[in-house]
Order: sequence, then C-alpha cells, then structure tokens
Amino acid sequence: MNGQSSSTLKPMLHFGWFVGHGFGVQGWGTPGYALGYDWKKPALYQEAVRAFERSGLDLFIIEDSLTVPDTYGGTAEVSLAHASFAPKHDPLALVPYLLSATEHLGIVPTVSASFYPPFTAARLLATLQHFSEGQLGWNVVTSGSDLAAQNYGLDQQIEHDLRYEKAEEFVDVVRRLWRSWEPGAVLEDVAAGVFADHTKVHPINHEGDFFKVRGPLNTAPLPEEPVLVQAGASPRGKAFAGGHADVAIALARGVDGMKAYRDSIRAEAAKAGRNPDDVKVLFVLKPTVVGSTAEAEELRAQRRELTQRDIDSQLNSISYLSVIDFKRFDLDAPLPELSTNSNQGTLEHFAKAAPPGSTLRQILQARSGGAGDSIIGTVGEIADYLEETGAAVGGDGFLFSGFVDPVTVHSVLDKLTPELRRRGLLRTSYGNGGFRQNLLDF
Repeated sequence: MNGQSSSTLKPMLHFGWFVGHGFGVQGWGTPGYALGYDWKKPALYQEAVRAFERSGLDLFIIEDSLTVPDTYGGTAEVSLAHASFAPKHDPLALVPYLLSATEHLGIVPTVSASFYPPFTAARLLATLQHFSEGQLGWNVVTSGSDLAAQNYGLDQQIEHDLRYEKAEEFVDVVRRLWRSWEPGAVLEDVAAGVFADHTKVHPINHEGDFFKVRGPLNTAPLPEEPVLVQAGASPRGKAFAGGHADVAIALARGVDGMKAYRDSIRAEAAKAGRNPDDVKVLFVLKPTVVGSTAEAEELRAQRRELTQRDIDSQLNSISYLSVIDFKRFDLDAPLPELSTNSNQGTLEHFAKAAPPGSTLRQILQARSGGAGDSIIGTVGEIADYLEETGAAVGGDGFLFSGFVDPVTVHSVLDKLTPELRRRGLLRTSYGNGGFRQNLLDF
C-alpha cells in the first residue's frame, strides 16, 4: 500500500527536489544567507531532506561538477564572487548523513561516467546502497567541461556523442560488477565453515573501447540495484536515458515541448525493449510562491531590474555549461546560432527562452520574468499549472529546483504541499518497497 486510494492514483504526480548548486554554497545572494547556517556541514542538508520527506517528495538529486569555472572572460572572478559552481564538496560523502535523516526519500548523488573508474563507482554505490536499505539512486552524467577534463589528465573533453558511448559502457560495467555475485552466493553456513560459494562469484573480464575491468566486485552482493537517474536532451542523450534511466530529468518549454520530450524518451525506452512506464520523466521547475497576483508582477519587475545589474553572473553560468564565452557577444544584438560539444540541451533551452532573433539581453529578461523552468505565482496558480500541465503532458511529475537553505525550502513546500495534497496530486504516505517501488506506485 502507498497510502492512496485507487480513485486518486491516476492524477497523482511524482515530485522531487534538484539542488543545482550541489553540495556547495546555499542561498548566496538571498536574504536567507544571513541566517548563518554552515553549507559545508551535513546538518543543513539533513534538515532539508527531512522537510522533503514530510512533504511526500520521492527523491532529492544532488548536482555535482569538478572544476572552478573560468570560461567567462577567461577568469574565475565571477564564478568565485557569486559562489557559482564553486566551491563545492563531493556529494557521495554527504549521502550517509542524508540516509540517517530519512527512511523513504530517494537520495541521488551525481556520478560522472566521464571520470569515475567503473569499479570505484560500483564499489562506492554498492556500499551506500547497503547503508540505505533501498533509498539510493545515482545520477549518471557525461561531464562536458574541458576544464574538468584537464583535472583528469586530458587536454579537452571527448566528443559529445562519444561521451555517451563511454557512458553506455560505464553503466554496463557497473551493473555487471554488481551482478558478479550470483543470487545465493552468500551461504553464511557456520556449521560447514563456508561464508560464500566460490562457484557463484565470477570475474566479468570486460575489455571494451573505454574500460578494462576484471572483477568480480569485492563488496557484498546487492539486494536491489540503485535507481538510475539521467538527463539527456540531445538525440544521443535521449537514447541513453530511454535505454537505461529509471528517472529522466528534463528541461522543456511549454506543454508541447514537454509532451514531445516525454514521448521521445518513452519511444527510446520501447526501442530498447523496456516498458516505457518504467521511465519517469520529471520536468525541472523553479517555483516562487507569492501571496497575490500583484505581488507576482512586482517580483517579476524586481527580477527584470536585477537582471540588468547581474548580467555577469547569468552569463558566467551559461558560459560554463556551454563552454562558450558569452562575454564576447553584444548584449543588444541578436544571439548568433551556436553549437557546443558540452551541454547541448542546456544551450538550446537557454537560447529558446525568447523568440528567434532575440538579443542576449532579451533572452536574459525573459528568463528573469518567469519564462521556461521558472514560475512565479500564488499557491493556487502554481498548483493549477502543475495539475493542468501534468495532465496535458501525460505525467510523470516535476523536480523543484533551488537552494536547500531553510528560507527557500519552506517558502515553497510549506505553502504548496497542502494544496497539492488537497487536489490528490501529491502522495500522503510511502509504502515499504523502497525508492524504486515508490516510483512505480503510479
């Protein structure tokens, strides 16, 4: 049982929280930062995940990156002044603290298929899954940054689609290592003096294009593999997500764009021989809850004004994510056609925030006013959007994005959760089947 009546299952949506700043500075530039919490310590994140679980969210995804960005203008000045992408700690070290604070919430750290050795990843994640009793996920990313590549002995990152080929092999090797102990391999036969049956523990002897791994894994076998989360926006990325992901993180504009994206992921899943219903497509949304329509308009105006003063910070972010120096573009000229070997979907999402032919300044203004993945409204307006959009797209749910400082978390959840539950959109309790089963409940 998941605590929901059969009459309310159909419109119900999955919700999660995506912290785009990872295990990094939380709330910088907002009034909440003055509260004096320590972003470097687990307590802040433990309190946040308790709030997420009380609110009935299904998962918490912790972004990660591996460099101090200096793409924008060739310097790290803006990145460090705005605490944008750096400093940042390793999310895998945070996971045990989050598991100790929760019982049901899926905890999903980011793992780079570009840089992690698969044996190391398999061993770390297996260990954490044993801690979690079924709560663990892994957000598999293909790091696109040349700067990060240079921290791992490369001059630049490999070609975009080839990174997905590497990720395919990475996931395959990790899973084969997890399965290198057959069911029933562990006997724990005290009388016979045999802990494990050696005939059921096997090397994988993998030799591929990117990895050579003997195996077997030397951790205890898993009762259940972690949930795989992935964000793929390019055609190759969608194929990877459809073929492997249990949860696909999505950025898309408008109901038509969302529906097209979800349909493409489901089609890729079917092509890979999977049940499309087993892949939950969750769209990233940054909600800001206000008390009235007038307050919403005032806040949009404030953000548009802030955009004029904070251009460097915004362009620094898209410069890092796209590996394109946006400082070289005229703010008041139409943004030219751009391509990247890095985050292609993120670049496309940015460029399409305003109509074709818009200037860079107009794109930034559109984003600040609540376009795309940002929404400003009353509780009723945001709940209407979630309900109507969720139904029109066909499911599966949304990922709220934002800092995990107390002001941000509670300003969203404390106001929005009761209304979502009143409408039957949000779970009121969890079952006992773990993270994976929670996703499959509806």
